[in-house]
Amino acid sequence: MTARARFRRRLFCAVAATALVGGAATLAEGPAGAVPIPGGQITTLWIPGAGGVRLNAVVTAPPDIATHKNPLVLQPSGWGMPAMGSIGSAYKLSSGESFVSIEYTARGMYLSEGEVDMLGPTDAADASAIIDWAIANLNVDPDRIAVAGGSYGAGMALIAAAQDPRIKAVVADSPPTDIGEALAPNGTPKTGGPIALALAGVQTNRFTPDLVARGLRMILDGDAYALQGVPNEHLLADAIPKLNANGTAVFLAHDWQDSLLPSGLAYTMFDELTGPRMLYMQAGDHSTGGGPGQVAGLPNAVWDTGIRWLDHYVNGADNGIDREPSVNLAPANGGLDAAYLRFDSAAAAMAAVRSFPLSAPATGVMGADPGESWSQPLVSGPTTAVAAVPYVSGVAAQLGIAPAIPLGGVDRALAGVWRTEPFAAGGVVSGAPRVKLTVLPQTSDLTLIGILYDEAPDGTGKSIGYAPITRHGLTPGAPNEIAWELAATYWNLAPGHRLTLTVTTQDPIPFTSSTPVGSVNVFAAPSVVEIPVDAA
Repeated sequence: MTARARFRRRLFCAVAATALVGGAATLAEGPAGAVPIPGGQITTLWIPGAGGVRLNAVVTAPPDIATHKNPLVLQPSGWGMPAMGSIGSAYKLSSGESFVSIEYTARGMYLSEGEVDMLGPTDAADASAIIDWAIANLNVDPDRIAVAGGSYGAGMALIAAAQDPRIKAVVADSPPTDIGEALAPNGTPKTGGPIALALAGVQTNRFTPDLVARGLRMILDGDAYALQGVPNEHLLADAIPKLNANGTAVFLAHDWQDSLLPSGLAYTMFDELTGPRMLYMQAGDHSTGGGPGQVAGLPNAVWDTGIRWLDHYVNGADNGIDREPSVNLAPANGGLDAAYLRFDSAAAAMAAVRSFPLSAPATGVMGADPGESWSQPLVSGPTTAVAAVPYVSGVAAQLGIAPAIPLGGVDRALAGVWRTEPFAAGGVVSGAPRVKLTVLPQTSDLTLIGILYDEAPDGTGKSIGYAPITRHGLTPGAPNEIAWELAATYWNLAPGHRLTLTVTTQDPIPFTSSTPVGSVNVFAAPSVVEIPVDAA
């Protein structure tokens, strides 16, 4: 970046901040006037959404907006975020690619009127209403329309594009691919996710009585199914057929260790998209990979590529992005400087699945004789096998400083621990491991937490991926096959390292367990873990 460009960016940030603060103060009385910024103009105003509900918006636009038809990009806000949350990407799009960018606050949040729709049909209808208004008022080309967002705004972008075929392209960074599973994976409530969302929205959001009741059931009662049945609960699965039918060009990005909105479905479902598509995955926690590009406009692989995506599929720019590989994966243990590996599809990136029969935990062999018969009681209680510290573990992985725990310190009376032989030349774990465990529970309620580790020769391990599962209504003392997938990943296994699996019934930092502490649960054969791993 040249010195002149750096000066322009600093000047823009200063002017934009002044305009936004001043504009927000006068919104109650009417819209603020356009303020010139380097390479464009910025305005704060109200825009009518569905049903006439007024939505707070910030418009960044080229200086010559009135002289020709302009492409439009909507940028809905994140959860509990004001409209200015996408100001960095908005400025790049308006000053560099001549987009009119409308960053708007979702209904029911901050200054926008109405009540939170939680990614429902009214949120989608709001996007269409804003497009109608922009075409009527901002000299927008109705054939060049896009939508982009991060986190909750990425979910808003997907549902808007799924509904409105006028939207030619979408950029969705860290979207909630499945709302219920994000907060209570496999029926297991998270300890921090629902509370974090409630705290982020309690001061700024206005919720419907139904959402308040659902939230309280999840937080206070540990109801894992409180969000079951909300519109677009299975957001990505619901959106993909509609996006395919519309021919929408879809750019998806996610962070491997996202503890709030898990990333696995973005990887494993990506190939179901049949139109123009691109995927970026990298180490990090929620929105840490792309956030700096969206919020501050900093150089960023996710949003720099996303802007090129919009420029090509909306403006028709011949920038070559349509000829680049569609799947771009930075290893989950690669840190900030990891290079992206390029593939033509997610399937091409995934490793072949290998089956590892498990021995009795006392022996701890992953890759045992599949005909071996065994059973072993384990007591329910917490040990040092911790899946993750939400919002900490992922950031540490992104920075390349994820801690390694001494796996020898995991209490074998409280957890099952199994290890492969060392991979002499290393390897790659790519895809979603799957655990199938035979368990005889002492009570009718059972929670299991599986963690797959990369174990170094010194016996310390780093978490590759994890997932819990909870089952109710089991017959005490009867054998049950409990099967579940761990988080999808792309992980480089160094030479001499091995894979280690732990399964516990208590991991109180990230999850609420339904297994009574102190109960005795019997693990038994047949049990197996299936891991997508290629040896080097």
